[in-house]
Amino acid sequence: MLKRILTFALVLLMGCIDPVDVDLDTQKKHLVVEGYFTNEAKLNYVRLSYSQPHSVPYNEFEKGAIVFVSSDAGERYSFRYDKAGYYYPEAGAMAYGVPGNTYWLNISVGNKLYQSAPVKMQEPLPIDSVHFEVDEQTYAFEGVRENQLYMGYNVLVDYKDPAEYKNFLRWSFSTQYEVNTQPWDFIDPWSGQPAPKECCIQCFLHEKLELLRVADDRLVNGRDVKNQAVLFMPFEKYLAVKNKLTIYQHSITQEAYDFFRILEQQKNSTGTVFDPPPAEVKGNIKNPANEEEQVLGFFDVSGVSVKQVTILRSELTYPAPPYKYPDNCEALKGATRQMPEGW
Repeated sequence: MLKRILTFALVLLMGCIDPVDVDLDTQKKHLVVEGYFTNEAKLNYVRLSYSQPHSVPYNEFEKGAIVFVSSDAGERYSFRYDKAGYYYPEAGAMAYGVPGNTYWLNISVGNKLYQSAPVKMQEPLPIDSVHFEVDEQTYAFEGVRENQLYMGYNVLVDYKDPAEYKNFLRWSFSTQYEVNTQPWDFIDPWSGQPAPKECCIQCFLHEKLELLRVADDRLVNGRDVKNQAVLFMPFEKYLAVKNKLTIYQHSITQEAYDFFRILEQQKNSTGTVFDPPPAEVKGNIKNPANEEEQVLGFFDVSGVSVKQVTILRSELTYPAPPYKYPDNCEALKGATRQMPEGW
């Protein structure tokens, strides 16, 4: 039986060290649900996976589920499996929600049925303007575990908060950007010797950024909200040449706000003895036939407003160093040499 001894040192006053015996073989596998349904069809998807014991080094995805979203207006949107656990609406651009309607998620896995709580889609809150300020923050690019200090832009939004009711917001992003690399500086990893490449310098990338940035209107109810920080973009890579950034402002429920806020707090925890103890993250999905079964995740229904801005490297007033990548730009994950439409 696989066992690991984890030692936690808590130095308070006299300090002590207690060994904790954790039996990893007893950890159970749970369904993990990540679901989004909005009034913007391209944002809607469901992802199904399973939590794994620490001893399992790979992800397990659910590929054979029957997935659909129902509404109180009698609508039904079926989702089809694509890859890596992702299910997308079969109706494509026609699969979107209407603010004021209520939606719930249905998932059948084998002989088990999982359902979310019904969620009312909130009215979108328009973004008035987007602007930027130079800042320095710690950041980790995709595939890099350690945070490093980078100069970049803080993305700030302005909006008007209605006074009639409580508002809870979340932000997500889509970004298209251009990079220029240095294939002539490539070093052969086996010999350690220069091995210049003739191709390629210019590439284009597209990323979706699902961050855990949320806000409520407890202190700003009924006011004009100015300079709400929603995203940090390092000059390196993202602003190497040109970036077309799309900002999605989600009007969410209080339950969704509480869920994402706790996740944000736990993600940003520094791991010191002064951190608050982790709170229980409660989702809104269950097995109606067995409510004792633990299902992880959340089905988020939100009304979304959209704002797009274009940033040019040539417009930066800060003397940021150029992006360094001594290889064919096509070696970057998701890179293509095909220029996006309207670029």
